[in-house]
Order: sequence, then C-alpha cells, then structure tokens
Amino acid sequence: MGRAVLRQQNPDPRGGTPPVAATLPPERGGALRVWGGFALLMMLVSVPLFSTALPPLFDYPNHLARMHLLGEGGNAFYAVRWGPLPNLAQDLIVPPLARLMPLEIASNLFLVMIFGAIAGGTIWLNRVATGVWRFWPLLAFLLLYNRIFLWGFVNYLFGIGIALGGTASWLALEGRGWGIRVLVSSLAALACYFSHIAAFGFYALVIFGIEATPAFAELRLGDWPALGRRTAIAGTQLVIPAALFLGSWQDTARGPVSYAGFLRKADLLFGVFDNYNRAFDISCFVLFLGLIGWLTVTRRLRMTSRLGWAGGVIFAVYLLLPSQMYGGSAADHRLPTALFLLLVASSAPRFPSRRAAVVIAVAAASVLVLRVALIELVWHRADRVYSADLAGIDMLPRDTRLAVAHPASAVNFVPIPEVHFAALAIARREAFVPTLFALPAQQPVVLRPPYAALADAAQPERLWAAFVGSDPSESGDPVAALQQYDYIAFTDNRPVHVPPNRCLGPVFEQATFQIFAVVQAPSCTGREG
Repeated sequence: MGRAVLRQQNPDPRGGTPPVAATLPPERGGALRVWGGFALLMMLVSVPLFSTALPPLFDYPNHLARMHLLGEGGNAFYAVRWGPLPNLAQDLIVPPLARLMPLEIASNLFLVMIFGAIAGGTIWLNRVATGVWRFWPLLAFLLLYNRIFLWGFVNYLFGIGIALGGTASWLALEGRGWGIRVLVSSLAALACYFSHIAAFGFYALVIFGIEATPAFAELRLGDWPALGRRTAIAGTQLVIPAALFLGSWQDTARGPVSYAGFLRKADLLFGVFDNYNRAFDISCFVLFLGLIGWLTVTRRLRMTSRLGWAGGVIFAVYLLLPSQMYGGSAADHRLPTALFLLLVASSAPRFPSRRAAVVIAVAAASVLVLRVALIELVWHRADRVYSADLAGIDMLPRDTRLAVAHPASAVNFVPIPEVHFAALAIARREAFVPTLFALPAQQPVVLRPPYAALADAAQPERLWAAFVGSDPSESGDPVAALQQYDYIAFTDNRPVHVPPNRCLGPVFEQATFQIFAVVQAPSCTGREG
C-alpha cells in the first residue's frame, strides 16, 4: 500500500513533486502498534456513547425518529421515499442494523463508525502520504468530539471519514493502472456524495488540490497528453455524483445565501475543541496550535507538498464560504474540523529526541482522557434529564398528534439540548410531530399530504409567542391551528413558564420540557390573563 508515494523527494523533470519526503522523522511505529493504539483509543472515546440512554447531540433525537420510520417503512403520518439524496449515510446504515438490535444501540454503533472512519482514514492517509506508520495521526482522536459532532451533523462527519480514506486510496493507487484507480476513486466519490453533499465537496476539493501541482507543471511544459490524461482520470470520479446532483436535487437551489462577520471565521476554528468547559477547551486548543506552531517554526513539521496544496485550497474555500447557503445552515462551520484532520494526515513531525516524543505523546493522551472525562460528566447529567423527559413522552397515547413550541433562541448550542426531544414520540408512541426533518430534497422521509399543511400551520416559534410570549398579534392562527393537535410540548434552554390557559391541561412538567393536553373547544382562541 502506498508504493507510488515512496519515491525520493527529487524534483520531477516535468515539475511534479511526489507527495512524500525521503528523509522523515525517526519516531514511528509499526502497523500493529499503530492500529493497537487506534483500538485502545476507540474504546476510550466510545465510553460516553454507551454510558447514557441518549447522547446529547442537538439534532440526534430527530435523526433517531427518522431511523425508526425508515425501519418501519413509515406510518400513518410519514411516508418513505428513497431517492439519490446526498445525505443518506445514517439512513442507509442504521435501519438495517436495527433489525438485529435495538434502534438506540444501532444508532450508537453508527456514531462509533464515524469515529473509526475519521481516525482510521487519517491514519491511513498519513501512512500513504509519508510512507511510514506513525503514531502522529492518532492526534485525530483529540478532534472527534468537536462542535459539529455535538450539533449532531453525523452524516457529514461520516462522509469526512470516507473522504480521508478515499484520498488515501487515490494516492496509493497512483502508480497502478488507470482502470483500477478510476473504479476505486469513483466508488469513494459516490460514497462521499451519498453520505453528505458537503463531504463530497471536501473530497473533490482535496483531489483538486492534490492534482493541481503536477497539472500546473504539465501545463507549463505544454505536455498536453499528460495533462489531458491526468484531468480525465481525476475528473471521471466526479461525473456520476455531479450528474445525480444536477438531475435529482434541483430543490437545493432554493434558499438564502448569507455571510456572518468575517472575524467569526477565526472563532469557528476553535469549534474543533469547543465542548462544555470554555477555559479547558481554550487551553486544549492553544496547546494543539502551540505544538503545530513549535514544530513549524523549528522546521520539524514536514508536510507533503501535494496534500499541503490541498489544505491550502480547503482553507481558501473556508474563507470564502457563506454561513447559510441553499437551505443548508452552518456551511462554513463544517470545514475547520476537516481542515485540521487533513493537516494531521498530511504532516510528519521530527521531534528533538525520543524522550521529547514520548513526553508529547503522554501529554496528548492525558488531554484526551481529561476531555473524555468531562464529556462523560456532562452526558451523565444529560442522561438524568433525558430519562425524566422520556417518562413524559411515554405517558402519551399512541398515534397522537404532538405540537412543539420553543423560542427562536432555543435553537442554540447548550450542553443538554431538548429542542428536538419531542421527536422521540415518533419512535416511542408512533406520534405525529411536525418538527421532524422531512424535506424531500434532504431526507428520504416526507410528510403525507394532509399533515404537511398541518405542520406548516403550527410553527414552534409562533406557538411559543402565542402561549408564552407577549406578542398579541401571534394569538390567532397558531392557537386555532393547535385545535388539530392532541398535545403540545414546550421547551427552552431556560426554565419554561406557560401562563394558565383554558385550552391547555398540564400533563408533564420538567424545568425545560413540559407537555400539555390540548382542550378541544371552539372557544380556545386566546389566552386568559
């Protein structure tokens, strides 16, 4: 594996540069030791996933409800409509697993697969790029519990793992016949596309960056046959995903394009370490950047040139990318994690001594253990909250209609998110919950026609304003629309206080998650004082 990248770092007569340095650092480990370390660290980072009833990832309850519907083939409220959507990683993997085990365990195993794909892809890419098995890419484990993961963008992260592995195979097969290279790279590109469109974009940009240097050399020398061959081999893998995107996903062209403040770009880089304890997370980020900076300044961090160019392309796109684009949120938020993983995969340090390497390795392992311990503490607190909330969900009758009310400020990161918690009533009570992610252009689950209009009429923020807020203009249509529901769940990041209302009967009450029965009466059009 990786024979094509083991050549000496001598200039190519046509200006191309092999992706490997001939003399790289002495600190290295054999394949068995590196993968042994991978296995131990995988067990460590997986502990929080199986020590709680529900991982407190922001979108996770919504995803879990969709997995239930896919496994059941839909229900009276939702239909399953498969299509070539670029957002299907979890949707294709978890429902088949759920036939063999409980849905919650199957979904947790998918999270383990994300960790394995990302860390394993980083290790393999580093091996192919540098020609040696190294412990260095195990730093990827420090980046697994990032802010994007805590938001629950799981399909994207799975796709990033596939993209790293696909890039490794692209380089490893460089010296092989074009047929096998096109076949393997086309499968990798398709896997990235079906995982998530942003992961496919990352993969395509990395391939572009890798091929840019030799392609420019061939262009400068006027070697048109070589340039044409390189372009054809590299571009073929992108043809089918591009055709699927243009032919089957036209709805993505709708939606606003907006930018946040440019200085926000620097803050988003911190998202790779931003978890629950700001002081500790900043310290981890500073230590990580300090290690990279020290190795760079002392010229002890060797980066493979072609992957370095790919990293430069990714960083440039990150600076240019908007935060909201074509119906997708946090477009630029996603790239820093992928960028840092690519940095680790494409580099090889040369420490002053073996003792220095051991000290740094022990320090990195200690930081990882502390990070996992802090995550475990927060997730145990979340487990107590979620266990209580699940008791409220289980009080509902089957086939009920459950509306959701929350303020706009609730759609924000908190350690124990509950905004999408009501969606679990779909999996546990076969309920109708209008906030389920069911966009035809993004998910293979859609609302059946009678219930699409019902969902539009009961927007969570309008219901919150009508019953909890103070805006009288919101007291009409949302309240009338609520008469078509059986229950309503109120949730916020702060304690919820719902004023007394003759149209609502208390059913379940926790500080930040409450359920009320909807009183079916023509007079229920407003709020009592």
